[in-house]
Amino acid sequence: MLVNLGCGQEKGARLTFWQFWPSEIITPIITEFEKANPGVKVEMQQLTWQNGFEKIVAAVSSGTQPDLCELGSTWVPRFAADGVLSDITSEVKDLRESYLFWDSCTLDGKIYGIPWVAGTRVLFYNKRLFERAGLDPEIPPRTWEELIDCADRIHALGKDVYGFGMNAGERYILYKKFMPFAWGSGGDILSDDLAHSVFSSKENVDALHFYCSLRDVSLMEKQDVLDMAFKQGKLGLQISGGWNLRTIPSDVPELEFGVALVPKRALDRGFHASFAGSEVLVTFVKSKHKREALKLARFLISKGNVISLCRSAKSVQPALKGAENDPYYESHPLERVFVIQLGTAVPPPPHPSWVEIEEAINTAIEEAIYEIRSPEDALAEADRKIERIVSRADG
Repeated sequence: MLVNLGCGQEKGARLTFWQFWPSEIITPIITEFEKANPGVKVEMQQLTWQNGFEKIVAAVSSGTQPDLCELGSTWVPRFAADGVLSDITSEVKDLRESYLFWDSCTLDGKIYGIPWVAGTRVLFYNKRLFERAGLDPEIPPRTWEELIDCADRIHALGKDVYGFGMNAGERYILYKKFMPFAWGSGGDILSDDLAHSVFSSKENVDALHFYCSLRDVSLMEKQDVLDMAFKQGKLGLQISGGWNLRTIPSDVPELEFGVALVPKRALDRGFHASFAGSEVLVTFVKSKHKREALKLARFLISKGNVISLCRSAKSVQPALKGAENDPYYESHPLERVFVIQLGTAVPPPPHPSWVEIEEAINTAIEEAIYEIRSPEDALAEADRKIERIVSRADG
């Protein structure tokens, strides 16, 4: 869908912007940009996550790339490695201290994008089921031990009630649910220089053992089934995303629930980690209007505009540091938990071969939770696969 926004003079820059948000969310912000910049007209195209990557690749290959483009953070390393993104390191020096997730925009020390919004996962819990299980509905679990205790006590209620929701059947989601426990315990996927796998570390093995221990008190299903079970009051706890804050009030306004940071290893050990996926604004080497594109990018990430987008979308949070102190989030405590969680959320490593690495991780998690391999053996095999992947990429 191509939308021509603005009715300024014919002369001046005609800026092309490809992005993934519905028109009703993004158009008001673009309109304000055009009012502030009467010499610029923005032609906006809405992409879909189903085929957006392929469309961008085709546009770059044919030389029809936009001036400004929204990319998923895991796409940035590949495009940067291919040499098609503009190096904007010098242009964003003044922004570095104010925004999160610059690592997701960086390759070999050069910055190729600007963090815009980000998504993370938090712990959802059913307050009514907490009460039935003899738990305090205002005190969610803070540690691994407390999480398994809460899940076990709720699962014991029986009658189509499950303690925890564990993802199954959607391999691309598995690492987003397991890695928070690994990251929060000191584990990681790659070495700091991205040159070697560290996936079979003791911290990761311990985390996978813990994650698998939740299996016996879990409903194992796809994410949409878990979300529905939670809405139906059949699920005590699950790790899920901000989209639920948009759908629960309309689908089941009577549901009593809370959200909390993902539990850490112990009160005196580890941190409340979660998965972070950011959306990044980039310009291409062959973009025609780079100056105007970066001006639009700065407008989009400015505090008022990015919070306005997130308020409308409900599914993402600003990549802006300190957003949790904005009056909007202070008056919306459930959404505020997501913003706070972003402060300790971890993005996947910015490696050009991330898709292959992710596949190896998901295979290992799946083999462990279905008891095909022990956690030790599953992670050791994945470690060997990942080491081959990064070695091949370096070669």
